[in-house]
Amino acid sequence: MWRRLLFIPPLALGIAVVAFVVNNRPAPARKAPQEEARVVRVMTLRALTLQPRIVGYGTVRPSRVWNAIAQVGGKVVYTHPDLKKGAIIPAGTEIITIAPDDYRLAIAQAEAGIRATEAKLAELDVTERNTRSLLELERQALDIVRKDYERKKTLRARGTIADATLEQALKALLAQRKLVQSLENTLHLIPAQRKELQAQLATLRAQLAAAKLNLERTHIRMPFTGRISMVGVEVGQFAPVGKQLASADDIAKAEVEAQYPLQRMQSVIRLVANLSDDVTLNGRMVRHLIDRLGLSVEIRLETGDVPVVWQGRFARLSDTFDPKTRTLGVIGEVDDPYSHVSPGNKPPLAKGMFVRMDILTRKVKDVLAIPRAAVHEGRVFVVDAENRLEIRPVKVRARMRDLVIIGEGLKAGERIVLSDLVPALEGQLLKPVPDEDTARMVIREAAGGEGR
Repeated sequence: MWRRLLFIPPLALGIAVVAFVVNNRPAPARKAPQEEARVVRVMTLRALTLQPRIVGYGTVRPSRVWNAIAQVGGKVVYTHPDLKKGAIIPAGTEIITIAPDDYRLAIAQAEAGIRATEAKLAELDVTERNTRSLLELERQALDIVRKDYERKKTLRARGTIADATLEQALKALLAQRKLVQSLENTLHLIPAQRKELQAQLATLRAQLAAAKLNLERTHIRMPFTGRISMVGVEVGQFAPVGKQLASADDIAKAEVEAQYPLQRMQSVIRLVANLSDDVTLNGRMVRHLIDRLGLSVEIRLETGDVPVVWQGRFARLSDTFDPKTRTLGVIGEVDDPYSHVSPGNKPPLAKGMFVRMDILTRKVKDVLAIPRAAVHEGRVFVVDAENRLEIRPVKVRARMRDLVIIGEGLKAGERIVLSDLVPALEGQLLKPVPDEDTARMVIREAAGGEGR
């Protein structure tokens, strides 16, 4: 029995030792919590010289379109060998001829009528001269007959001649007066006859001019160097008056009409013209400011890795404004769109191409431009001097493709966060890593290049 109880003292001793060790063991050392810095991409702001660029899209069209309309009717006797759709024909080239025989006959008939009328006018002039000479003689004869009558009248009063002799003198006086009156009437009619003949001559000359004009209209020539877009006639066909025979597009100049958001255009105008937001921009003021902005355009055909670019000029504002999309039409012009064509590299700026048209203004100095993605609902994430996050509200002056132009809230030398912070906590510790690619993109696009 005592042997069975011998294990109790060692057990109690062991328990006592364990309790002593546990009670006298030092407490574990506590470490202060450490804050983990979040890695973010940043860009240091720089004051840049900005080349504003507004992007729009539109379709190329020729500046002039000529429709060859038949002004005279007749059989088509000639067409130019190159009168085919797509062919380019120089200015002054005769492309269609209508049979001219009828109009040559009309010219000959009018010329014959003119010669006959001119002969009648010459005859009338001779008649007038002869009549005036004859009238002068007859008036002298009338004066003699009148004096004879007066003398016989005196003699009859004295009773020296018979009544029959006086009556005979009176008849001779009346007959001479009638002759003089007839000649005077003839002279009075000559001016009216001359006017009638002159009117006939003017009519015939007008007919001659019309016949010559119609003869010229039988020869249809290119008014400018153009590209044929439609052919509607062949040799041997009858072309009635008013029929469209062909169409051509002027290749000396091309136009592009593109639509631009009105709000974006206004923001760029305010930026370049240095206008505050409280200045109201109406249509008349926009047109006035456009003349001061030094606008030009670039036409881009984006068909491959390297776009084809044509330099153009700002021509005018379109008469169209879309109230639904609030876009305004702008028309740009490009001279010689078919020049410097390189097969496989640079095609001509042809009708119907869908192109991008960029409007460029004069440059603006000392602006702050940041990527569009760096603005979060009117706020920008800024890294302060202690590498902590500061959420700062900003005022945007303009937006251009991938860039946002800051008006208030930032200054040169500050670092902005380019990464997405979810969640974004004011004051959190950051580990900024410069994003040189984005910085170069901003500089390049601000200078007028392509940011992508």
